[in-house]
Formats: sequence, structure tokens, C-alpha cells
Amino acid sequence: LALIKTPTMKLNDGTYGLDTEGRFFTDDIPYGVLIARWVGQEFGVETPFIDEIIEWAGSMRGEHFLKDGKIDLEYCLKEVGKTGIPPAYGITDVKEILD
Repeated sequence: LALIKTPTMKLNDGTYGLDTEGRFFTDDIPYGVLIARWVGQEFGVETPFIDEIIEWAGSMRGEHFLKDGKIDLEYCLKEVGKTGIPPAYGITDVKEILD
């Protein structure tokens, strides 16, 4: 993990800001954190800190993975490959991933 740099980029004014096209935003949120959120949701476990990360990262990119306190399935599934949540692969019940 020490080799993974903070996703920043040089801005036009010479300062640095977050690179919202970096791996953290494009992969780690929709294919990692959001999956953990889905599992929590399926088990009825509240995930306030995960929700905060998802909301913050989504606001940086104009994405809204959550709606009314739950994963917005319509948004998350409207494009193939937008997220890695199990419903994107036809898995609609958490029991299907437990073995």
C-alpha cells in the first residue's frame, strides 16, 4: 500500500487537487466500498462511515450511488460495468454469495 500514491493532479493555477479520475474514485468505490455497503444492507447492518465515503466520493464525480439511505439500484445498474455490486451480475440475495 505504501506504493499507492494519493490521487492528485496539478491544476491550472499551479496548485494540486484531487484527481477524481484516479483509481480510488473509479475502482475502489464502485468495485470495493460499494460492495461492502451492499453486503451490509443485505444483512441489515448500518454502515454510516462507508455511506459517508460513498457520498463524498460520489459528490466529487457527480455520482449518486445511494438514495434514501439505500443503494440506488436503478442508478448503479443503468450502465454495464458501472459498479461491481452483486446485482450487476444477477445476484440479488446475499445468500447466493455465501457458501
